[in-house]
Amino acid sequence: MRLRVGQALAAAAGLLGVVDVQAFFGSVSAEISSCGSDNFINLGCFNNFLLNAGIFFNFNPQGPNPADPSRSFPDWVPGSLLNSTVTPLNCARVCRGYGYKFAALRDNSCTCGIQLPTGYEPSAAAVCNVPCNGDRTQTCGGGADAQIYADPTFAANELVPIGNSNPTIADYYKYLGCYNAPGGFPTSDARASALVADIDVCFNLCAGLGYLLVHGAPEAGQVRCLCGTTFGLGAFRVHPEFLPTPGVCNTTCNAGAGVFGDCDISSQRCCGQNNIFPVYINTELQGCYTPLIPGYKRLLTDPFYECDDIPDTLTGPPTVLDQPGYDPGLIITGTAALIRRRTVPVPGSNTFYIYGSLASSLQTLSPLRASHFPFPFHQFHHFSQS
Repeated sequence: MRLRVGQALAAAAGLLGVVDVQAFFGSVSAEISSCGSDNFINLGCFNNFLLNAGIFFNFNPQGPNPADPSRSFPDWVPGSLLNSTVTPLNCARVCRGYGYKFAALRDNSCTCGIQLPTGYEPSAAAVCNVPCNGDRTQTCGGGADAQIYADPTFAANELVPIGNSNPTIADYYKYLGCYNAPGGFPTSDARASALVADIDVCFNLCAGLGYLLVHGAPEAGQVRCLCGTTFGLGAFRVHPEFLPTPGVCNTTCNAGAGVFGDCDISSQRCCGQNNIFPVYINTELQGCYTPLIPGYKRLLTDPFYECDDIPDTLTGPPTVLDQPGYDPGLIITGTAALIRRRTVPVPGSNTFYIYGSLASSLQTLSPLRASHFPFPFHQFHHFSQS
């Protein structure tokens, strides 16, 4: 089994103060460990990216954001002309780290997507000649055209076609656990949050959009459906038996406001309420790296987290759908950014260092005092350069 959370205690025990605040992303070393290498495929230069494919690329990585690190990459400062880290390899890494198959670079802007429109191919007329802000010897798209890269460990495009419904792929969703998820899934995709007729329509929709995570809640006689690739801010797994409202995590989906505890989680697709949801995950919609999944709290008010091993049966890459047969000669050979960020002080005692790490005064920090951290304890990883 691959440990998805829990390096926090080791980080605190080090007491040296450099902690990676971007544990939503994980780390590049964790990606390479899961995937074996940086094996991203250069698909080429595509014309009029925003017009032809922009609707499918909604996730924009960002630099360190203490208020919400759920889009942050520890080695990322997009859009800056000084100390920027934009390169094809860094863009592909951050997209893989958040569970996306495709990475697109247009005019030094990196966006992530799950699907490419049918028939959208590289064009000889497209121009991708803008030097990367992170390495002027590499290119990062054009003014209107984009370089697109793929993670070859996802299922082949034709097996997961774009659409509003894919019942076949929806059959592969499995129960992941009961989660407190007040922030939903950070996708910025309007299609990924919808009011639908029932829970089956919800699962079919998320499968059609290619999202690996799904949960639903009864709303106005229908189901509020949410799809995503990774958990949002404040999410953690809960023990259903300790919930103040028993049965909230296995609520019926088709009875107006729902009936607590009236859905058999072992055989049915259930719903949740009050930010508590049964979350389902789809192995066939994952690649070699599964985004970090938060650990347990015993009580909603508990400041401590328990580690949670996610079984390999719930992680990618796909085992039923075939992976594409890309030409290995198209693997990215470029490097990560050559230019790194300077130290950036912020109000208070915190300072952002290169690679987006956060240094605090941890010399007096007890390993058991999670309250000293500005984010949930499981979201911290010890800093290591990759």
